[in-house]
Formats: sequence, structure tokens, C-alpha cells
Amino acid sequence: MADSKTSPTASAASDSSASEPGFRDRNIPMGKSGRWNWKQSKALKAGVFLALVFAAASPWFFKERQKGHTWGVDQPTPVTAPVKAGPFLQEVVERGDIESSSNIELRCEVQQGKGAGGTAIIQIVPEGVYANKGDFLVKLDDSALRADLVQQQIACNTSRAAVTESQAEVESAKLFLQEYESGTFRQEEQALESEEFVAKENLRRAEEYLRHSERLAARGYVTEIQLEADRFSVEKSRKELDSAKTKLEVLHRLTKQRTLNKLRADVEIAGARLRSRENSFALDNEKLALIQSQIDSCVIHAPAAGQVVYGKDSRNDTGEPAIAEGKFVRERQVIIRLPDPKRMKVLARINESRIDRVKIGMRARVKVDAFPDVEMTGTVREVSEYPLPSPGAYATIKEYAAEVEIHQPLEGLRVGMTARVSIEVEKLDSALQVPLPAVFQRDNRFFCIVALDENRIDAREVSVGLSNDMSVIIEHGLSGGDSVVLAPQNYEDFVSLPPAAAKVKSRVHAAAKGPAPVPREKKKAAIPTALRAPEKS
Repeated sequence: MADSKTSPTASAASDSSASEPGFRDRNIPMGKSGRWNWKQSKALKAGVFLALVFAAASPWFFKERQKGHTWGVDQPTPVTAPVKAGPFLQEVVERGDIESSSNIELRCEVQQGKGAGGTAIIQIVPEGVYANKGDFLVKLDDSALRADLVQQQIACNTSRAAVTESQAEVESAKLFLQEYESGTFRQEEQALESEEFVAKENLRRAEEYLRHSERLAARGYVTEIQLEADRFSVEKSRKELDSAKTKLEVLHRLTKQRTLNKLRADVEIAGARLRSRENSFALDNEKLALIQSQIDSCVIHAPAAGQVVYGKDSRNDTGEPAIAEGKFVRERQVIIRLPDPKRMKVLARINESRIDRVKIGMRARVKVDAFPDVEMTGTVREVSEYPLPSPGAYATIKEYAAEVEIHQPLEGLRVGMTARVSIEVEKLDSALQVPLPAVFQRDNRFFCIVALDENRIDAREVSVGLSNDMSVIIEHGLSGGDSVVLAPQNYEDFVSLPPAAAKVKSRVHAAAKGPAPVPREKKKAAIPTALRAPEKS
């Protein structure tokens, strides 16, 4: 009876369940109204959420799978290059001019006066001709020098006359001295000695006469006045004798020495005046010889055989020839060079960004535009410390001179030819390297795109070393036998760059100081220009 009294609602539910038996097996919660209970179904809500997330992310997911493995269907097949180990050569390649290491320089030897603008070239042989020893090369203007020569000859004649006059004065002074010592002094001495002798005789006579007068006066034959006169005569004779002795003493002790000093001084003065005039005469003669040598220097002949090459500054700022007939040259300016063809060099102009790599002693290869099929070897002999003059007023790039001596100059090599110099900065027997276009830079990190099998590609971060015009050394990140994509910027959108968590350092090494491969200290240098790619927006 209980089973027969089932409610209508339960009967309806029973009928519905009988028609859809699958739902009952799934144990889905049902409400009082017989509908599903969505709020109580946590597993169902999680499933619906995951389905919605998957549906929203599916385009990005498929794109990322494509980005990490293959390139776009609209892109051509990438061109690849193998990663291989082999010899590596880093060079600094610049252009320069051929010069001679041993030049015979013919300069302007004509001295310039104050305010003079130089000496004009009257005649000069053409540049490039071959001259033999002793051949005429240049004639400079000597008209002003010839006028100076005439004036200087007059000055020399005047100086010669003054010297002759001084020589006569010296001889006269010497004769005066000799005359006094041998003649005048002796005459004066003899005269005073004679005067003394007479005074002595007069004194003797006066004294004798006084004694006779005194005897007579005692007898009364002579008066007192007459006796007084005889006494005065004795005193007078004694005074005259003293005066004669004094004169003779003064002559010997004073007058002779004074006169000798004066005459000897006259000799010295005459000699000094003679020497002064002789020096003036010598200077005038030297100046005359200098003017004559300057005139001779106005004509230049070849001291040895060689090809005539005008000086470096053979053209001025306007492009006009600076060495030509009618042009002025300054003192010590190089007019012509006669180069030695057996000793040649290249004056290379090194860009300021590469001059720090070039060192003395490095090996170099030289090619001349006139002989493109011939390669010569050389060695860097000198590196300038200062930049070369700028070719133009608005030039901003500095260049430094490096002299490369050519070991065996080619026959027919001429001064002024244009050459291409390749200086070996570093040479390695074996290094892992890839072509330079296969590396690109992002955020100071370097990457390569590696081509895998089944048309897949992958981005790898690499550490780079030295580089040249063709390839760059890979220190870390690649292995021999890998294939890298050339022009990787075209395929960058189809790969994912590795994160920077690995902290793989990218380094560029400075060039070694010597030409031979030696164990080198790794130094950080500038990033090669070819690897500097613009940042992706």
C-alpha cells in the first residue's frame, strides 16, 4: 500500500529519471525544483573556468609554440653559416701614401731678411723627371743678394784701409818706445850727468878760491866784502850741484818710468785698435763670403741621381701649386726630394678609433693601387703621438700617422702612389668564430639565432671576443658544427631571447701589443660597430 501511494511530484521525477538515466549516474546535485545546483558544484565551476582561460589563451599559446621553433610562413628560408674553428686574423686596414725612407732633401738655403716674404723661384725642372748627379734643378732669385754683395765689397775695402792704418800706428808706437829707451832717455841722462859734473867742478874752484881769499884777508890784502862774495860763489856752486843731482835722480826714478808707461800704453792702444779693426774686417769678409754663398745657393744641382719630387707642401690651401716658377719659398723649406727607390715606406692615416691598436713592430701587408695583384710585406716603425693636420676646415675626425717600412719594395714603386695597408693586430691559430652579420645586440647583450633541425630556430646568448671585418670570435654560447642565421634581425620576431638570469658576460678583447700570437691579457674594448643594432621598440 505504501508503494501505491507515491506522490505526483515523485512520480514525475521518476518518469524524468527513467527517460535520462545518464544524469543520475553522474551524481549531479539537484535542487528542490529538480534543476541542477550550480552553486554547489565546485568541480564544475573550476572546469568551466579552465575552459574559458584555455579558449582565451589558445591564440597566444599556438603563436608562442610557433615563435620558439619555426619561422613565419611568409618568411623565406634563412641563410645560415656554420660555426667553425679556424685561424683568426684581426687587422687594421687603412690607406696611405708611398714615401721614401731615405730622401735627399734639397731645401731653400737663402736666408730671409726681416719682413721678407721668401725667395722667388725663377726656374725649376718639372716634377717626375729623372736627374743625374750634377744636373740643374732649381734657380732662385738672387738680384737682391747681388746688390748686397756690392755694398759689402765696399765695406770690406774700408775695413781693410782701417786695418792698414792701425798697423802703421802700432809700428809707430813701438818705434817711439824703442827710441826713448835707446835714445831720448840716454841723451837726457848724459845732459844731466854733464851738468852735475860741471857743478862739481865749479864748486871745487869756488871753494879753492875762497880758501885763497881767506889767507889774503888774514894778511889784509882782501877786504871783507870781497871775501863775502867768494863765500857766496861757493854756496851757489853747491846749490847748482844739488840741483843737477836732483834732476838726474828724478830722471832715473820718475820721468823715465812715466814716459815708458805712456809709450807702452800707446803701443797697447794701437794694438787693440788694430785687433778691433781686424775683427771688423774679418766679419765683413765673412759676410761677403756668406752673401757669395747665398748667391751660389740660388742655383741648386742634383747631389745624386734620382726622380724629382716636389716638397710635401707642394700645394697651398687653395689647391694651387706652392712649388712652381714665380712662387716664393721660405728659408729651410723643402723644394725637391730625391727619394731612394730601394728604401720605401707607407705613411698610413689611422683613424683615431683604431690608433690604440697599432703598435711599433707589428707586421703589415701593403698593396698599391697601381699594382693590385702584388702584395708586399712591411713592419710598423713609428706611430705618431699627435694627429695629422685636418684636410679641411670643418673636418672633425682625427687621423694619426703610422709609418710602415716596406721590406722589399716593388720595382717601379714611386713616391706618391696610393697604398692599402693591413696591419696585423692579432693572429690566432685556432678560434671558434661566426660571420659578423650573424651576431646582434640587445640591451648590451649579444645573441645568435641557431638553425635547428625540422625548420626550427632558437635564440642563444653568446659571449664575443675579437672581431675583424668578416667574423667575430665566440667564447661562450655556441659549439662547433652549429649553424647560425645570417641577418638574424629579420627572424627576431619568431624566437624568444633567453633571460638575463644566466649573466653570461659578453666581452670584446683589445688587440694584442705584438704581431706574434702570444698569451694575451683580455681587456675590454669598444663594441664592434657592426654588432651595434638599434634597440627593438
